[in-house]
Amino acid sequence: MVKRLLDKVVVITGATSGIGLEIAKHSISQGAEVVISGRREDEGKKIVLELGERCRFIKCDVLHEDQICALVEEVFSHYGKIDAMFNNAGAPDFVRNIEDISYDKIKHSLDLLLTSVIIGTREVTRIMSKQNSGSIVNTASIAGHWGGCGGSVYSAAKAGVIHFSKVTSLELAKYNIRVNSISPGAIVTEIFGVGQKLSGEKLSLSDDHLKSSEAFNDFQPISRAGLPEDIANLAVYLASDESTFVTGQDFVVDGGLLAGRPLNVASESFKKINMSLKSI
Repeated sequence: MVKRLLDKVVVITGATSGIGLEIAKHSISQGAEVVISGRREDEGKKIVLELGERCRFIKCDVLHEDQICALVEEVFSHYGKIDAMFNNAGAPDFVRNIEDISYDKIKHSLDLLLTSVIIGTREVTRIMSKQNSGSIVNTASIAGHWGGCGGSVYSAAKAGVIHFSKVTSLELAKYNIRVNSISPGAIVTEIFGVGQKLSGEKLSLSDDHLKSSEAFNDFQPISRAGLPEDIANLAVYLASDESTFVTGQDFVVDGGLLAGRPLNVASESFKKINMSLKSI
């Protein structure tokens, strides 16, 4: 079986848990040399022991420009190239009310969710432009498309990631650098407070909690939880040579949530409206 990322060098920020970690695992399984980064050094070292010699950890807090620059430079110095960069680091933003927003909270959210993506893209472009090749993938969110999926600042930042990726893709196409974004929906990670394990086992579709349930059915057409592997499968494609004609796109992975309401749900709403009008 041909490995889709054989000998490619892949860098992932925010990769000590959740989506970033799953992208790392999938990339290694497809033959890549993977550099994971994050703030939690102890956790990063444990992951390297688990994933083996084709995984390296470099500590990087993306809130600091110099650390992003150092990450990219260290990877290039060691491997001599970077084939794919996943600007994935982020965290939930629980500021829901406009009156609770402070300047410090705005700055922290934008620096983490948007500025870090811009700086990461800038730095890796310096290398990829000389290679005349590369894939940059930025983690956005359905909150960047649709209101009600996150706080106002978080949603604005993710919308910024989507548009930044599109505009940058136009600028960098001349260097054969592809820039895309992925907008996850309800993916079960630490954001939902369950960590990497549920009921003592690795998250997987074998867990009854994650199979078809009324809770997910009410939220999205595909009535199961989204898992990090749903994003990682797409990420591998975008890092591979299978996607060399794909750029400037945002890929929504949300179980059909943004597609709209199923007809049966809409019909129930129309019935209620009709009954209300008849009672006038």
